Amino acid sequence: RLQMAHGAVGVCVQKTDEALAQAQAGVRDIYISNEVIAPAKLARLAQAVRERPTRFAIAVDSALGIARLAAALQQANVTGPAAIDVLVEIDVGHGRCGVPPAEVLALVQLLLAQPLLRFAGLQAYHGSAQHRRTSAERDAALAASETAVRQALAALRAAGIAVPLVTGAGTGSFVREAASGLWGELQAGSFLF
Repeated sequence: RLQMAHGAVGVCVQKTDEALAQAQAGVRDIYISNEVIAPAKLARLAQAVRERPTRFAIAVDSALGIARLAAALQQANVTGPAAIDVLVEIDVGHGRCGVPPAEVLALVQLLLAQPLLRFAGLQAYHGSAQHRRTSAERDAALAASETAVRQALAALRAAGIAVPLVTGAGTGSFVREAASGLWGELQAGSFLF
């Protein structure tokens, strides 16, 4: 709450249970910046979407993730268009999750076909870039991230799809991402620790 009182638009969490705890504590803008495909976890999230006055968002990187999220919302009897914001994650070099830039368009098109889901933008987080030893190594990793983001944006724009937001960047790299002009939201957070 203190962060938000000082200008943060919301919080990022990695797990659905963290999101639900934050919502229960009164946080009203929560982004699960990780892919969740477990039906039980998505069911709990869908219930919270239906019951709480909270803006929830979540990352996806697969057709399965989109299908299961949509199904969970339907099973929870969530109504109304665009009940949850969804960001498609690009693999910007971290190699842990996300899709290659060339696959982003197909995933966004699947997402746009789901009435309860709202395409909210792209997740572009390169966590390991923050831990490179030298600034030259960090710069090289982040330059590759910028290239991936540009490729994904170009493919979406060529298809006539607006991208409301590119989010990502961590405490150890946000200066570079912010300077690129590509990222509209920074996920700095380990400063707390």
